Amino acid sequence: MSLDKALEELLPDEITIEPFKSVTSGQASTYGTAVTYKAQVVSEYRRMIGRDGRDVVSSARVLIPDRVHIDPRSRITLPAGWVPQQPPILSVKPVGGVIGMHLDSTEIMC
Repeated sequence: MSLDKALEELLPDEITIEPFKSVTSGQASTYGTAVTYKAQVVSEYRRMIGRDGRDVVSSARVLIPDRVHIDPRSRITLPAGWVPQQPPILSVKPVGGVIGMHLDSTEIMC
């Protein structure tokens, strides 16, 4: 995907997603080949219900300027300086009209 130069300025970050592959007999998750995305990562605290039904609080919102299927069990690596740098993915959802444009995007809450 080729992004307009003005849009690229709104996406200053790069994140890496290692797609969830399977669980070993020892209950360790395995991951596929890492994929890097241009993104916008912002600090955003949001209370939500986690995948296990418990209350959780997110600390980061990641916007990828494309509709991407991401399994919430995948491993995300945020840019340097974020703590933790590999937080659990709390939710993934498609969104439209983000960043003041009519652009389909993917929102990841970590």
